[in-house]
Amino acid sequence: MIIILQENAEKQQLEALTRWVENQGVQVHQSEGSHQTILGLVGDTSHIDIDLIKQLEIVEDVRRIQE
Repeated sequence: MIIILQENAEKQQLEALTRWVENQGVQVHQSEGSHQTILGLVGDTSHIDIDLIKQLEIVEDVRRIQE
């Protein structure tokens, strides 16, 4: 699963989202570009509610990656 953040997402919101995801038992790999940040979630993401994450102010999109 990847979480695409809004451009210039606030650091506090990013840290809170990262902590929440990690508490779900998933590792987070952050890729930061000049305008946008992408979070790659590694582990079993089947129990994570995509709709809940999409509602967050800093989130632009969420995508499940099929293996």
